[in-house]
Amino acid sequence: MGLPATLNKIDDFILQNIATALGSDVTSDLVASYASLVSRFRKGDTEAALVSGGKFVEHTLRAIEGLRTGAVPAEIKSPSGTIREIEKDTKLGESVRLLIPRVAYAMIYEVRSKRGAVHVKGIDPTAMDAALTVNAASWIMAELLRLYHSTDDSVVAAAVTALSRGHIPFVETFEGESVVTRQVSCDLELLLLLANAGAGGANRKEIGISSKYSSSTVTRIVQKLEGQRYVHKSSDGKFHITGPGSAFMAAQLSAVDHVLPTKPVHGKPKRRAKPRARRRA
Repeated sequence: MGLPATLNKIDDFILQNIATALGSDVTSDLVASYASLVSRFRKGDTEAALVSGGKFVEHTLRAIEGLRTGAVPAEIKSPSGTIREIEKDTKLGESVRLLIPRVAYAMIYEVRSKRGAVHVKGIDPTAMDAALTVNAASWIMAELLRLYHSTDDSVVAAAVTALSRGHIPFVETFEGESVVTRQVSCDLELLLLLANAGAGGANRKEIGISSKYSSSTVTRIVQKLEGQRYVHKSSDGKFHITGPGSAFMAAQLSAVDHVLPTKPVHGKPKRRAKPRARRRA
């Protein structure tokens, strides 16, 4: 269901393609920090995702410095100073010299470091900052893969498309099977799974395998979502999330606290116990 490769396989694909150009050690660091960022975002641990984003920026600049000078630095002491030096080096291509460093700094590094302690009207921006961070990092990985790949162009193009697609929170992949690892309503769970499946969609069997709800509940909710025009069933039997479905999913996600659950979710979500009535004195 979804991408033809799991996250780990995509990471391996990136590593195999760009390690020759960038250097194996720094590429391993870069890919590991990207995998950590994506994993933490998908788990809903947005604070930790932002921390991984900072590491990702450092390893990105280390890789570019290796390209520029022939020696990969052990650390980046001043990201802004390093970027100024990179921008001066006209031997580098424009993407590596300007675009990648600026995206890394403005959309990942500064978003985390420049946030004040006070949030307007009490709205915590951590979740939206993490979403920006993971998508900016994915763009950088896709661009590096596009520039330095060693595999057939058509295969790389598919990987670039996969990296460019937005990451869906609370969806993790285990041995090729995508599951929602947060307790949510069946409506939201199925929309998350279909959004994660991307353009390829998913058939009823694939949805049922991934969902934690009963078969009858999944069938009923799929029919409901189809009637609401939130999903569409194509002629090949695959279900796809629609524009209105994506908007509904986003609205539902905004009501979910982006923090790690205290306990892992297993099986069918349980009903909450009703509060006991207080005894009168």
